[in-house]
Amino acid sequence: MKVLHLIDSGGLYGAEKMVLNLMEEQIKMGDSPMLLSAGAHEDGEKAIELEARRRNLPVTPWLMKPGLNLCESVRIARWAKSNGYQILHSHGYKFNILMGLQKLAGLKLPLVTTLHGYVHAPRFSKLWVYEKMDRVFLRLMDRVCLVAPHMLDLPIVRRLPENKIAVIENGLPELQPEEQEANLGPELEQFLESNTFNLLAVGRLSPEKNFSELLRAMAREPLNKMQLGLCIVGEGGKRSELERLRTDLELEPKVRLLGYRNDVPGLMKHFDLLVIPSLTEGLPITLLEAMRAGLAVLSTAVGGIPQALDQGRAGILVESNSCSQLFEGIKRAVNDRHDLIVHSRAGMRAFEARYTAIAMAQKYRSVYSVLPGQKKPTKPGVTP
Repeated sequence: MKVLHLIDSGGLYGAEKMVLNLMEEQIKMGDSPMLLSAGAHEDGEKAIELEARRRNLPVTPWLMKPGLNLCESVRIARWAKSNGYQILHSHGYKFNILMGLQKLAGLKLPLVTTLHGYVHAPRFSKLWVYEKMDRVFLRLMDRVCLVAPHMLDLPIVRRLPENKIAVIENGLPELQPEEQEANLGPELEQFLESNTFNLLAVGRLSPEKNFSELLRAMAREPLNKMQLGLCIVGEGGKRSELERLRTDLELEPKVRLLGYRNDVPGLMKHFDLLVIPSLTEGLPITLLEAMRAGLAVLSTAVGGIPQALDQGRAGILVESNSCSQLFEGIKRAVNDRHDLIVHSRAGMRAFEARYTAIAMAQKYRSVYSVLPGQKKPTKPGVTP
């Protein structure tokens, strides 16, 4: 089965890692996936393209002007057809809209999309307009795949025909030996060793990740008097704001902004707790990486996270957008190491039972197989 994965990526975060994990498993099952990575000329080689090449996965960079480039969408559709691709799999609003327009123009190839989550952009912003358009074009998809069951309650999903929807939770492969190490460098190593408890946060530096609230929680007494360290991995538009806030809260000795790193799984073994303070999420890959690694998790109870953490039995859950809840959660984690061990072991068991990459890939294959013109899977999968 030839599958063309379509994405316009801004980094190497949850959605990007999920696509690459899926492609790896598809190749193992005998399928032929290809990553089409859209980007502008000035973007240079994108992180997802570098990672695809590192994993020896096929990737086609597609240079195009930013925005909804209709002419290039025509070229992509023709290229996909001429190269024998049987399924187009979109990952994000841009290709949902562009390929949805091609559907209206007569494109016959089956079109699947995975909803990784919405960011709730400010009203009347450019991204808000795109999200509104995306909700319209979702109705043209042959299948809409959701990364967590809670997304069934989204208004746009409730308006879709039931037979067009599948819930396929994200999955990770086994941790490879080369992923188990991280190059800390002398400065970061010294920083971590100087603390009695280290917290890790990972994600785009964007409003919905809510890292500013995490900094405010760290600045409260008695946390600000303890030997705690926080490292935030990621890049984005909120970096300058977070740097200013770190200075204003006098947290510079305690907080490091590490920028983008591709060695998060290796980093995790150097930390005591992963903190996810997000306002909205689907099913974060970083959460699954922590569960796989046996790293305890403190998270806001948003998206698919409560279910993944077994409603708090496999991690600490707190209310979203609450500095006091984050503060209490961190204080609880610091003061009860035994509880963290119990949570981390429960998280590892939950990961092994539900969130492997092979299980994810088999479910996608089952979705593909019922699309127009496709063969039934030769291996047992999970019917959506």
